[in-house]
Amino acid sequence: MLEMGVVVGLGLLVMLVKMSWKWRMRVISNPLVTDVIVLVGLTLVHWGTFSGVMVAAVGALFCSIVLSIARKCVGYIGPNGYVPGLWNVEEKL
Repeated sequence: MLEMGVVVGLGLLVMLVKMSWKWRMRVISNPLVTDVIVLVGLTLVHWGTFSGVMVAAVGALFCSIVLSIARKCVGYIGPNGYVPGLWNVEEKL
């Protein structure tokens, strides 16, 4: 179950890399909405067995961790504009 959760988290990371910076910052700036969408989507896909629901829960947890790390690394868009992280990517927005 942990391995599949890590795979789901890496899937979100790959999806973020493929997005444009505008969309990437939208996803990173709204972690609660993203977490809920990921959890509901994974639960719908894996519904039916206990192990499937556990994979969905662990996958959502790893996606939440990936989003938290992304917010710390590249920052996010807050109510007052861009809040930089470790790497300032303001010129890419």
